[in-house]
Amino acid sequence: MRRFHQNFPALSLALIMLLAISAGASPDSNQSWTEIPGNSTIEAPSGQNATTLSLPLAFNISRNEPQMLQFGSDHLNFSEYISSSFLSELWVRTGVRWSRYEQLVQGVDADIILHMPKDGNLDVYLISYARGSTNHWNFKLLKGYYLLRLTPGEDGRLFMIAALDNQPGNALMLDVSPLSDVSSSTPLDVGTIQIGKAKVTIKSQRIKGYDVYVDGVFYSSDISDGVLDGVTSFTIGAGQTHTITVSQRDIQGNIINKNEHTKSFKRDTAYTLLIK
Repeated sequence: MRRFHQNFPALSLALIMLLAISAGASPDSNQSWTEIPGNSTIEAPSGQNATTLSLPLAFNISRNEPQMLQFGSDHLNFSEYISSSFLSELWVRTGVRWSRYEQLVQGVDADIILHMPKDGNLDVYLISYARGSTNHWNFKLLKGYYLLRLTPGEDGRLFMIAALDNQPGNALMLDVSPLSDVSSSTPLDVGTIQIGKAKVTIKSQRIKGYDVYVDGVFYSSDISDGVLDGVTSFTIGAGQTHTITVSQRDIQGNIINKNEHTKSFKRDTAYTLLIK
């Protein structure tokens, strides 16, 4: 039987913030932009972007063992995995699979599994790459497994780290898609642009199932509105120049389509990128 051991060294938060997907391709004549100035705007409701984490609940691992642990493209049976004897561990649970990376949707709960190898004080940090902000929670827990419910209130790339008695364990990488309010059959409503923001809609009949990165950070995906239709919509900071990267992967995770657009975005304006 194959044995697998994970012994995670102390992680530097500064190093974590450097992790992002880089872009490199250039747009061609098959892409075009249109823009519509907004006549009216609304602000996001207060507290809309608050991310919440539930209190840890004791989790009986003997009845809830995952069928598979995923490490990138590698898989491992849970019975073959040896947990660290002194570092805490975090997993995101999707069905019968546990992993260290997952794509989430803003406002939709995610199950986080925590392993405490011993009694102690636990600090949990949630780092927003896009916003440069950090949420912090502290718990005093006994040895064992726990289930926490994370509800991401913000989109973009998040990193989650747990430190047991000031010793950090592994990190989770979570790419959160915004809830899209624009469908392929609905005209763009410029009245829903948040004040000081720009709305971007991407449409393609040829490319489906793509991801969108803004300045190298995951921001949205074709499936963010629950429909695989080649359409996604999101808001970004305006009065700035951003690089929008559209990337499509095959079932093996290889990039098969990628195009990149660097553009200056005006305040209170709706943009549509059409990829033919």
